[in-house]
Amino acid sequence: MIKNKIGIVFYSNPDYYPPTINAVHLLAEYFDIVLICRNQNLSHWQYPSNVRVYRLGQYTSVEEKESASPWAKFLEYTNFVVHASHILKDVSLIYAYDAFGYAAAYLSRVVVSPSIPMIYHNHDINEHLFPLISLSGWVQKIERNIANKAAIVVFPSQERALFFKQVSNFKNHPNIVPNFPRKSFFKQLPNKMFENLISERFKKKEVLLQGSISEKNSMLDLIKSLNYLNKNITLKLIGVLREKELLLMRKLAIKQDVADRVDYFRPVPYAEIQSHTLNASVGVCLYKKISLNNQTMATASNKVYEYAACGLPVIISDFENHRKYLENESWVRFADPDNSHSIASAVQDILSDFENYRKMCLAARKAFEEKFNYETVFSPLLFKIKELVDESKKSQLSK
Repeated sequence: MIKNKIGIVFYSNPDYYPPTINAVHLLAEYFDIVLICRNQNLSHWQYPSNVRVYRLGQYTSVEEKESASPWAKFLEYTNFVVHASHILKDVSLIYAYDAFGYAAAYLSRVVVSPSIPMIYHNHDINEHLFPLISLSGWVQKIERNIANKAAIVVFPSQERALFFKQVSNFKNHPNIVPNFPRKSFFKQLPNKMFENLISERFKKKEVLLQGSISEKNSMLDLIKSLNYLNKNITLKLIGVLREKELLLMRKLAIKQDVADRVDYFRPVPYAEIQSHTLNASVGVCLYKKISLNNQTMATASNKVYEYAACGLPVIISDFENHRKYLENESWVRFADPDNSHSIASAVQDILSDFENYRKMCLAARKAFEEKFNYETVFSPLLFKIKELVDESKKSQLSK
């Protein structure tokens, strides 16, 4: 059976964005897909066989692209739009991610066919205006002025959607799709194996921070918190860490006399994440109150729910937004991200009693299975996409 074709546009490397990976896999069950992105950072994800990936432009790292001249950035973006318009010429719908992807998709659609329906999926909010002489400022202005051109606009949290409506001409009803993991990716262990794993975790007592690592997400506060905890409790960090902050982390660990209890590992491919998470004892996802994005992570953080997918108790920042959505979850504890003693108290609360720890692990896994998974929250949007594609196909055939 021949499937309808849709285009996905992402001006970055989608291999490093789990919510996009999840959407691509679920959409590929119903549509053939052309996935258009920039040729940056190494590709490592294996997409379904009916997803054709176009990595446009000369390969460079993110750092090299960021350091390019303004003229080089404008030229690369223009070439991206031109090439994307050729690839999108026979699709029935365009699904664009973030401002750069959305602006590129809109400009491409003008060339191909203005009647093709578009979806705009916004990952992160930009609170500040960029100067119009920059590519970022130019794209931001387009994004905020053409928001209503999309048939559907998607955000990972209600709070981010409300802010976007305040700073743009977007007047329609937003769709909220939280950044939860995919059940079909996080395979569950048989009950007996999971029970044995819980026992091993409790003996091991390892606190895990995965993802972006910096002072902004309590890296230093976590290290200091070890002074308030038993010496058999260790800290493991996996993710992107700039060299300057890596040195800062190591110096603090030595100064606090906890260097032998802190391990740092470079980022691992998303396909390997689960093996690391399963073997930790506690997951932490602490953001400091420095931006709207940080304060609205309750439904926008995929990391919190990746921990839950592996049946891991989680410590998150004690923000109003977080409590609004997660206060009644027995596997979640809250801590002040600026207070190492508060963090230590949350860790101690989780690891002080085995039976309570076991119940938290089971509750986390159950919560993920029943409600905090991408299949559940993406389903209403998927239904709307099917309707849009059917309408688009009928319109194309009638011409």
